[in-house]
Order: sequence, then C-alpha cells, then structure tokens
Amino acid sequence: MSRVELPESVHSDRHGLAAASRAAAMLSREIAYADPDPLTMAEFDDRLHRYATTLLTTPPTLLLRPVISDWRRAQAALGRRLSPATHRELTGIAGFLSFYLGVLAVESGDDPSARRFATLTDQFAAQLDDPLLTGTAATLDALVAFVTGRYDAAAGAARRAAAAGHPYLCGWAAAIEAAAAATLGDSDTALIALDRLATRPCVQGLRHPGWPAFDEVREACAVADVVARMGGDSAADLARIAVDLTSSGTIERGWALACLASALAPDDPPQASRLLGDIVAILDVHPSRMLSRRVNEIVSVAGPGLLPLIPYTGPAEASA
Repeated sequence: MSRVELPESVHSDRHGLAAASRAAAMLSREIAYADPDPLTMAEFDDRLHRYATTLLTTPPTLLLRPVISDWRRAQAALGRRLSPATHRELTGIAGFLSFYLGVLAVESGDDPSARRFATLTDQFAAQLDDPLLTGTAATLDALVAFVTGRYDAAAGAARRAAAAGHPYLCGWAAAIEAAAAATLGDSDTALIALDRLATRPCVQGLRHPGWPAFDEVREACAVADVVARMGGDSAADLARIAVDLTSSGTIERGWALACLASALAPDDPPQASRLLGDIVAILDVHPSRMLSRRVNEIVSVAGPGLLPLIPYTGPAEASA
C-alpha cells in the first residue's frame, strides 16, 4: 500500500490546542536553529584571544569598531533560545567583550562608558560564577576606580580580583593594588602586594581571554612604577632595568621612561624633562590616556617647569 499523507484534523479548536501546537512547532524549530554554528563560536574564541594580545598595544581607535561589532553579535545571539551549554559559552564571550570595551573606554577617556561596561562585565561574571571572568571584572572595577582617583576603591577591587582565585590574574591584581596603595602613601600594603607579585604562579604559557599575560616586562614596569611612587632609593635602578627590557617606541617603553622620569625629577629635572619628551613622542604614535595621566602626575608633583601638562585627546573627546 502506498504511503498516503493524512489530512489534518478538522475538529474545532475550542480549547486552543491546535494553536498551541502550531506555536510549539515554531518554538521547536527556533530552538533547533538558535545555537550559532561551531565555526562562529571558534571565531569568537580566536578574536577574544587576539584582542587580549593587542589590548594594551593598539590605539583604542583601531580596536573599538571590531570589538563593538563582536559585542553586538554576542548580545544578539544571547537573545535567542540557546542550549544551556551554548548560552553559558556566549555569556562568557559577552563578558570578556564587555571587559575589553571597558578598558578601551578607560583609555579613550570616557569614564561613564567605562563604568557601564564594568558593571555589565560584573553581571555576566555573576551569571557564570567563573573565577577568571569574576577576577577580570574586578580588575576592570579597580582600573576604573584608579583612573578616577578613587584609590581606596581601586585597592579593594584589586583584592577582590585576587580573591577570585585564578592564578592568571595574580600579577594584575597585585600590581594594581600595589600602585593604588603606593599612591595613597601606604608603603606597607604596597610592599606586601609587590611580594605577592614576585611570588605569583608562573602561568605565562597559558592562553586566556581578558588581560594579556603578566610577563617579566610588565612586572619590571609595575615594580619600578610602585617604587617610584613611594620615592624609594632603588626607583631609578629599577626603572632602568624596565627600560632595558622594553622595546623602543612602545607603550611599555613609555611606562618604563615614566618610572625613570619620576625617580630622576627631584635631583635631575633636565634629564627627567627629556625623558618626558620621549614619552610624548611615543604618545603621538600610540595614544594612551593612562600613560598621559601618569606624565601629568609626575609634572604636578615635580613642578610645572618640568614639562607642560599633556591634554589627552582620545576618541571620547574628539567626538564631542
């Protein structure tokens, strides 16, 4: 007997069952096709790690457009009826993309946007209960607090980042807490944080989204910066080590030169002024609100004769 397709029931839909079943069919197809394909997820993963390696070395103007595009795609995907595993993975992706946008907002001088993305990153982290994203969100809170002059809050957020317990973040959390404590004049807390920085787990070979790896170059710059803020006798020597470890023309070299300028400013203002001029040349090629801010801090402490203050003109101000 040949197969015959039976007609649909012609019974009246007094209780709405047929309408509900049609809705069920639509939902079933929506669920079946909601998850992004494996290639899309793999591309998200690759870009997360690419952004991590370029976050602090590429001008924000070059990163903002692609990161925002990926962030919007992730948000749109989260609005669909995803499978639990894919929803969790996309939540993590959206969290790290929000983190990147928070850091870029800080570097662009747009503090209101930075706070919004920091809050959103915290919310995504709370949904996942993932130590890496939780700690990364706390470091962004610390960064936003630091650049807005709330150093107590910055130190507290850095401690929360360390408490998240992910070894990849130990260096970043300790460095931010040490810098905040040193700026507040709390040398004891700064030294304790530097000790944690020196004894952090070695995780440089691991591949994670979020911050770039906290390598020996970043450690040298962080230690020199903290000691310079405290006015330590070894500040100049530590800064020279940092300069030797960095590459010419890079943001890292700019930070190392800032440490050396800060250490030399009290006793050798002309040399410190020359170093600050070198930093300005770097900033002309690689704009950085945070490094510009540090230069202005050094000038404000050493005196206005050292170098004119640098107004930071980033994407946020340029578009106003």
